[in-house]
Amino acid sequence: MTDRNPRQLFNTWLRLAGVVISGMALMAVAGPATLVIAVLLGLAVVKSRFVALDFMGLRQAPSALRVGLFIWPAALVLVAAAKLVLSTALFS
Repeated sequence: MTDRNPRQLFNTWLRLAGVVISGMALMAVAGPATLVIAVLLGLAVVKSRFVALDFMGLRQAPSALRVGLFIWPAALVLVAAAKLVLSTALFS
């Protein structure tokens, strides 16, 4: 669990909700363009950082653990981005 107080967690939750709503709005306005999908993948990494550091209480964890918790979603985003680039290049 985390040692943060409920107000700090609520503020983090509001930031998470803002990131989700901005991603939904971006997708609704711009549609599934390549740049929009890249921005959404970046927002996914930001959301994973909020969850890992604030809700899982790992802000004070050893740096190797925090780096690992950043590398994992970043690697998944890179794989998804590579798939997006390949599908765009092959089927456009």
